[in-house]
Amino acid sequence: MSRDAQQTPYAEILLLARAGASVIQVTTHEWERVQGLAVSLGQTLNLPTEVWSRARGLYRLEDGSVREDGLNRPLALLTWLADREDKALVVMEDFHPYIAGDRGADEEIRRLRELARPGRKPRPLLLLSTPVPGLPIELRKEIPEVELPLPGPEDLEQVCRRVGERLGKKAQPVPALLDAARGLTVMEADLAFGQAAVELGRLDGSAVGLVAREKKRVIRQSEVLEYHDPDRNMDEVGGLERLKEWLDQRGRAYGPGAQDYGLDAPKGVLLLGVQGCGKSLVAKSIASAWQFPLLRFDVGKVYGSLVGQSEASMRGALKVAEALAPCVLWIDEIEKGLSGLGSSGQTDGGTSARVVGSLLTWMQERSAPVFVVATANRVDQLPPELLRKGRFDEIFFVDLPSRRAREDILAIHLKRKKREPKGFDLARLAAASVGYSGAELEEAVREGLFRAFAEGVEVKDGHIEAALKDTYPLSRTMREEIEALRKWAKVRARAAAADDGEPLPETDKSTPRLKQESWNNPFVPAGK
Repeated sequence: MSRDAQQTPYAEILLLARAGASVIQVTTHEWERVQGLAVSLGQTLNLPTEVWSRARGLYRLEDGSVREDGLNRPLALLTWLADREDKALVVMEDFHPYIAGDRGADEEIRRLRELARPGRKPRPLLLLSTPVPGLPIELRKEIPEVELPLPGPEDLEQVCRRVGERLGKKAQPVPALLDAARGLTVMEADLAFGQAAVELGRLDGSAVGLVAREKKRVIRQSEVLEYHDPDRNMDEVGGLERLKEWLDQRGRAYGPGAQDYGLDAPKGVLLLGVQGCGKSLVAKSIASAWQFPLLRFDVGKVYGSLVGQSEASMRGALKVAEALAPCVLWIDEIEKGLSGLGSSGQTDGGTSARVVGSLLTWMQERSAPVFVVATANRVDQLPPELLRKGRFDEIFFVDLPSRRAREDILAIHLKRKKREPKGFDLARLAAASVGYSGAELEEAVREGLFRAFAEGVEVKDGHIEAALKDTYPLSRTMREEIEALRKWAKVRARAAAADDGEPLPETDKSTPRLKQESWNNPFVPAGK
């Protein structure tokens, strides 16, 4: 294990041990790194290192020999440790189920409290290795917690070389290969390197794609994060000139000389606006333009049924993002993940408040270069804490595209369908699509192609124009709500586009409306 990669937790545990702490919780899934850290601590403190598990009992780490028989049961172990007077360092690996949640096993918890209290006689130093953070209420003030970060480049290099030796393959852990494994635990990286070595017969720069593929699968298994390959670029974003200019300036802060000049790493941007107007596309394009990994964070999937599971999922996701930094963390439709925050104390015991509080604190205090791109359609569902300065560098309002932007969007989608935009009257089509979103324009192009193909001819302006006429855009069903959002954003957010929003087409008041198409914006005074 690399001492440099573990310097912070190692130094913290060493300081706690020398200060008199006799029980310390180490939060991580990586048992190998905990054992390596324990060996280093044991050597520094001149203590023999032992490990306890429910399956094997208490054994010496150096040779695997059993230290004492009959200690497979947790209570028996704690009772024996309480009477033990010689010094040692004991890693307790399988103890989490007995102290999980707000109420663990009463007797085990009581024994741990007694062991954690300062005493006159010598006693072993206990490291509780747990995969998730959190302790029962009785132990939170008694036992300090140290969180082990994900492995860094030096740790991953050792894993890569070990895999090569184990499989008899040549290993050249070049920086690109190690970067591809960032965000994985030691065990996950071991498997990713192993698969690449078996498939290619070697471990070098040619294995980057295979390791990245395995990383996508591992991250996707968390159900909270999803790893995306940046497959869009800013040339595919129509309009939004001011937002593009601002992003270009922020992107330069990651370049050479920026830190020496005094620039801080950008925090992120919140994109508010009408559905289907390119907010998600912008998030993907930022990652592509800056050549950063893109993580999609589904806040709604953070919440779990077990006590402490939601908080652990949130911390785990943010931990992966920091390990992959610099990266783009995309939180799509963030208002859905934060809905119900105000009443969480009555409905879920405050879990939502704690989870969202962790996210907001991280957004404010993080030092890792993680650029957060959050998108939202419903500003009335966002907590005020999220909108204040400091969480994001800026808040942009993404309005319906102007006529010029609609021409650009139509041209972009025609090119994607391998059609030459010059062969179409884009000005005419843009004039016929006032109030249409970018997504609705894309759908009109697709529909026009279907119609032309059914007729057995090449697609023309008339096919797309007919598709536009048959579309009832969102700006008609939610005209009042969009106008209210425009008024709110005019004084509270920056416009993403250079052109002012066009007046929306009049709607037929007799058209039936669904309940979800009505929106009372609390930020807009009644009657205005």
